[in-house]
Amino acid sequence: MRSVILQKLRCFIKHDKGAALAELAILVPFLILLVAAVAEFGRFFQKYTTLSKATRTATRYLSNHPFPDSQDEAANLVVCGKLTCAGGDELVPGLSTANVCIQSTLTAGGGKIETVTVSIPRTGGGGCGAPLNYQPIFNIGALLNTGFTFTPAIAPSTTMFYVVE
Repeated sequence: MRSVILQKLRCFIKHDKGAALAELAILVPFLILLVAAVAEFGRFFQKYTTLSKATRTATRYLSNHPFPDSQDEAANLVVCGKLTCAGGDELVPGLSTANVCIQSTLTAGGGKIETVTVSIPRTGGGGCGAPLNYQPIFNIGALLNTGFTFTPAIAPSTTMFYVVE
């Protein structure tokens, strides 16, 4: 009896047909999750970098042009990358001039402007721009069977010295 059991075990151990398929079935969900997560993080950083460059361009424009008169053009530079915006040519989908916050060190009583800042705020409130949240393609929470959602705020900010006298 014992030798029959050992023979069956040896036969079972020697034949590994289908082992690769079983390993693939175990690894495929992890690989899908990994690819989805890498794609989402890559898209997030691409959008953040695009908006960071746009805020830098707008701040550079404001630092070299009369401040109160150039705010609309600077907001258009952040949204569309051009001084005038037409509908549908936003750099990042969902972005509008309502998301852009433009601030300076100019006081209410006048005085000299030292710096200008162009940003997209992280949170609402404060009366300066609305936050822009990332919109993912993949629902990673559904892949994990959890309520997790990857929708962080995209909030770049750039400050430069004002050089117009």
